[in-house]
Amino acid sequence: MKPNWEEPFDRSLPSPLKAVAALRSAGEDSVVSTKTMTSRQKLMYITTGLEDRLARRMLGPRAPALLLLSGSSGGGKSALIRMLEQTVPPNTFTTVVEDATHAEAPDADQTRYLAQVLAGFNDGVPGPGVHILLAANTGLLLRLERMFKLAAHPALAELVAFALRRLGVPAASPVPASRAEELRDTVLVVDLDQRPTSGGEDRLFRRMLPVLEPDAPNGVLAGAGRCDTCQVRAFCAPRTNLELLADPEIGAVLDEAVDQVALRRGRDVPPRQFWDALGALALGGLQVPPGADPCEGVAALAARNDLDGVWRSLLPNGVFTKHDANPLCADLAALDPAFAPSLEGHDIIASAGVDPEGDASSLVDMLGDANRRREAVATAASALATGQVLGGPAAVARGLARASWLAGKLLLQTAASTIFEQALGGDETAIDKVVRVTAQGIVSSFGRYVEGSYYLPTESLAQRRDSRVLVRVELDEMLDWQPSVPEKENPWGSEIVGLRPLTARILIGNSDMVLDLPLYELLERAASGTNAASVDIERFHSLRHAVETLGRTRADDRDAPLLIVRDGGREAYRAKTSLWRGQQTFRITKVG
Repeated sequence: MKPNWEEPFDRSLPSPLKAVAALRSAGEDSVVSTKTMTSRQKLMYITTGLEDRLARRMLGPRAPALLLLSGSSGGGKSALIRMLEQTVPPNTFTTVVEDATHAEAPDADQTRYLAQVLAGFNDGVPGPGVHILLAANTGLLLRLERMFKLAAHPALAELVAFALRRLGVPAASPVPASRAEELRDTVLVVDLDQRPTSGGEDRLFRRMLPVLEPDAPNGVLAGAGRCDTCQVRAFCAPRTNLELLADPEIGAVLDEAVDQVALRRGRDVPPRQFWDALGALALGGLQVPPGADPCEGVAALAARNDLDGVWRSLLPNGVFTKHDANPLCADLAALDPAFAPSLEGHDIIASAGVDPEGDASSLVDMLGDANRRREAVATAASALATGQVLGGPAAVARGLARASWLAGKLLLQTAASTIFEQALGGDETAIDKVVRVTAQGIVSSFGRYVEGSYYLPTESLAQRRDSRVLVRVELDEMLDWQPSVPEKENPWGSEIVGLRPLTARILIGNSDMVLDLPLYELLERAASGTNAASVDIERFHSLRHAVETLGRTRADDRDAPLLIVRDGGREAYRAKTSLWRGQQTFRITKVG
């Protein structure tokens, strides 16, 4: 049946794609207002068990006098408060202050108000029955501590400093031991930035995806009634993208990619960034003027029979080929499996474009569903079969490689990330390998490896010299590895959010530094003989400082073997002192 271009769908019904656009950070539902949640925000709120764990704590014998929710903007503090209030009996919280989290700096009035709310902490801790729920970001807490000091509320300043130390903020003021002991059982600090949001079907990201199902009555599209009247669904890549995103198997693949992003960032992805990214992934870069109905953009594609436009907006392309401001989309695009080295990927790319009908059939096999009408997949396949894809074989190849990845046939994870993740999980074999590779990478970048021994510089590497003196260091034995987990600072808060380590701490001599996946990958490449690119040098700055400090400290040992390198490093001589027949001898041996 030929579509009615005058009325391709019932315009009197709500636009489902406008609802998708509302998920984005610039959309009307991106920020939860104080005391209210829109109907769509209620559908967007996904429970993960955190609410129940907090409720049990508030109703148990160890209920804190102050429950402080912290975390970055978009971390879900306000929404959690709304749901927590619905989970516990009425009046469980004697006071709820959530608007503090929407302020970057407390003014005098707000400081006075918070001083009144927290008055019970002025002389010790509040008595039984007082349960305060307060949401505030770290920036506000830092300023609030200073404001309390200026307002002559030293006990309240210590309370805020205690919370900041629980959050692991280096700039937090010290808290007297007696005061810290007093607050330990009465203040519970929950950092939502530490909540794992990816890496499993019980975590936030995977639990978000089912509500994207267009026909789900309780989904964010509320059943998408307009879709039942639509005559141009074959050109609606956004609807098909939503169906793909809601597919559990594709969701598992995307979750693995998101978890890779979290591992590379060293922190989990916050909820608001998820919704923004899902909106972008669903819309697929569909060009719609601000305030316009995205469904009209789909109708325009159909009116001009733009098969390539459907292909370009389909999930395997979309944000991977069109820049999007969302940080998660940008990070996913950087992981593009179409550019990852693999035998399977090479086969797909090498054969793309040779048999257009075969390419079309492959796309349908990978992303189609015999039980569903994923119409836009068929339309995109027609673009492949008829040679209507702009960009030629290269565009076809990359898109098919991403489709293969979404179908679970092309792996994304690298060997380095696998080992690093296993080490963070406590695997001793993986830890040994990470430490060994780190040591080799450090020496390859800053020192020399000669005859089975590591040598590090004894002076600043910033100074250009034709000759240098290095000292032998048992580096692999001196590196101390441990997951970077602030459980010691905040054990109960960490337990409630289910904290997991995404970075490690490496002790190099007396220098403590963070080792994340990108830095480890740089060290791994250095260990294999590949020098860091100029864009990566900044990551080496703190590492270089630690290496220089260790080298100078080790050089204080007069008996430590030295290595003298000359002529820009092309010549190397080992120098060592020893006792022979009661006399101190000094021997120099050419070793390179």
